[in-house]
Formats: sequence, C-alpha cells, structure tokens
Amino acid sequence: MNKLVSKLGVAWVATALIGAASAAEYKLDISLDTGPTHIRNESIMKFADELKSRSGGKLDVRVFHGASKYKGGNVPTALAQGALDMGAPLHQHLSKIVPEAGAPLLPMFYGATPEENYVVWDGEVGKELNRRIESKLQVKIIGRYFDLGYGSVFTTKKMLRKPSDMQGMKMRVPGGAANVQRYKVFGANPVSIPFSDVPQALQRGTVDGIWSTQESVRSAKMWDSGIRYGFEDRQSYLQYVPMVSLSAWNSYPKDIQDLIINTWEDMVDQVRAVAGDRQLKARQIGAENGIETIDPNPKDLADMRAKLMAVQPEVVKALGIDPAFVAMTEAALARAR
Repeated sequence: MNKLVSKLGVAWVATALIGAASAAEYKLDISLDTGPTHIRNESIMKFADELKSRSGGKLDVRVFHGASKYKGGNVPTALAQGALDMGAPLHQHLSKIVPEAGAPLLPMFYGATPEENYVVWDGEVGKELNRRIESKLQVKIIGRYFDLGYGSVFTTKKMLRKPSDMQGMKMRVPGGAANVQRYKVFGANPVSIPFSDVPQALQRGTVDGIWSTQESVRSAKMWDSGIRYGFEDRQSYLQYVPMVSLSAWNSYPKDIQDLIINTWEDMVDQVRAVAGDRQLKARQIGAENGIETIDPNPKDLADMRAKLMAVQPEVVKALGIDPAFVAMTEAALARAR
C-alpha cells in the first residue's frame, strides 16, 4: 500500500511539473544592465508580472538584471540579431546604429522640461524615430518611452558650480556621440564606460565624475564608490525605449502581441509619474549618504546652452543625423514651448 501511495505521489508530482512547464506557450526574456532596485527594473518587473497575469500563464516572462545577460550598449545588437527577446535601451545606446536616436541628446533639449519632451516624442516626431529604429534594428517598439529622468553630473572631489568647472576633468558618459560632443564643449575629457563598470572606475580614479541620474546613483550606492557632489544642470531628459526583437514578435499570435502593447499602454503614465518621484527621493537619499547636490545659476545654464546651440549644426553633421529629421524635431519642440 505504501509503495502504491509513493508511486501515485511521484506520478502526481511529475504530472504537475509537466503541466506547469506546458502552461507557458510563449516566452519573453528581458535584459537590463541596471540592478533590481533601479526604477527601470522595478517598472519592467511590474510589466512582466502583469503580462503573466493577463496571459493566464501563457506567456513566461523572465527579467535579467545587472547586465547578467547583456551590457547596455550590446542590447540593441542582441535584439537585432534575435539573440534577445526584449530590452529597454536608452537613446544613446541606439544612436550608434540609428543616428537619429541621438536627437534627444542634442543641445536643443538642454534644460527642456519632461512635458516638452513628451510633446515631441509622444507625437509625430517620436513615431518617425520609431519607424527608423524598427527598420534598422528589426524590432517592434511596443509603445511610448518611459522615464529615467534628467541626466546630471556627479563628482568625487570637486564641487561644480557652473558647467565650465568641468574643464579638464575626466567624465564618464554612457556612450552616444552627442553626449561625447557635449562634454567636449564643456571642456571635459569624456570617457565611455558601461554603467556596470562605473563603481570600479570611480574607485580607481579612472574618471573624476560621471554623467548619470539621481536614481542611478542611488540604486548603485555610488557614495560607496566616492561620489560626493551633484550638479543638477539638466542636460537632457533620459528615456528608455521598450522594444521586442522582430523574430520574437513574429513568433507570437496576435492576441499575445495585442496583450503586450495594451499592457504597456495601460502602465506607462504611472511608470513615468513614479520615475519623477523616485528622482526626488533619490536626491534626498544621496544627501543622507553624504552627497551634496546644488542647482546651478540659471544664467550660467543659459550661457552654456547658447554655446552648445552654436555647435549643434556641427554635431548633427558629425553624427550623421538626417537634417530633415532635426528640422522636424526643432519645430515640434518650439511648438511645445
């Protein structure tokens, strides 16, 4: 009798495991280079949970954190090759392949508000950029971009009071030719380093500071790596582009495709709102851990923006951005203001 019960128990467990394995008919693997407590990761995890729930278990969604699968700069290529199902890269990580993706980082957006950015990138300009990205990378952009927040400057030893104080400093930038050019105008020496390698670079003195966000500094506890000062000059408003590789997208039936798009659209406004709150809270947490952040004089920012705008045509040419797309973007931004 005991042997019979034992055999039945084993059979039941085996059947349950087979049922659980077969319940998920489709998969969606997502790679992020930031840690699990970062706002991007938390947002994507909520998205993943919602997809699993709404699909009734038909879609198995796995999120890989901390560049455990791909570093940020490698995500677009992995998506293009079909080696990864989904990613949410920043525009600068896309600009090496699609030059127009560097437009949000051009001088015209220096100091632009989140609302001004939304008008531009949620509208026809954003749709045109999406078409170019989708065509070049063979991906499906599933909806509106979601926020990280303003990129600002953080340093280890020198407090900055105006952008020109970066003269001669080695500053980490996250890639993207527009970012590199901007820091050259500041007089700094830009160094491109993956985010996952930043703590070590700070500790070794490879760089004197970084261009990042309050939230990214908080999630990586950059105060432990030597960051002591923050300079909120609001160089550009950073957003992530949620995209699925076309090979994965075409493997889903229409009901799963619609589910992914509709779930994202239902969440994106809340995700944006939470990101804004998190940046403010992250600045407070940074202060509690010894980071002194200052807001620069508006006149100093206006003077720097004028210098940056003077070189924008040169930057656009160097980056290979379509001038017609730049003109379209400038017109939309002017209307937003």
